[in-house]
Amino acid sequence: MRNCIAATGSRSLKKRVARIMAPVFRAKDTNQVRALFHLAAKMLEKCCPKVAEIWEDAEADALAYLDFPASHWKRLRTNNLQERTNHKIKRRTKVVQVFPSQKSLMRLVGSVLAELFEKRKPALPPTPERLAELRELARKAIMPALSLWT
Repeated sequence: MRNCIAATGSRSLKKRVARIMAPVFRAKDTNQVRALFHLAAKMLEKCCPKVAEIWEDAEADALAYLDFPASHWKRLRTNNLQERTNHKIKRRTKVVQVFPSQKSLMRLVGSVLAELFEKRKPALPPTPERLAELRELARKAIMPALSLWT
């Protein structure tokens, strides 16, 4: 939706495009979602051909969440959890500003992720394999950010 809205020109057109697309993701039935998606594509073709092309190209990605149980749909089609995690990491790293080493940055990010993880599940001591897995996930999350700083 963001890519389509960004491709429009005027503010009023952005609102119109958003109103056309929004019902697609509010529908509760798989068949209804697919039907609404194609109906929205036809409506977008009339008012914004460029947006309609983006919309149609993104069909597989935009509707990938439908392959999962309906109870998981909301979490799969939004990135709220990821944005919240990034926000917490940014908030904690702004205080430090300059890290003496990569290990110190890894410890800080690891502690933020562990704090979020503890809130979601009962506190059980992680196995050594799980610790190694969490460290690898933290490393993968941090390395792209480090390349921007150098």
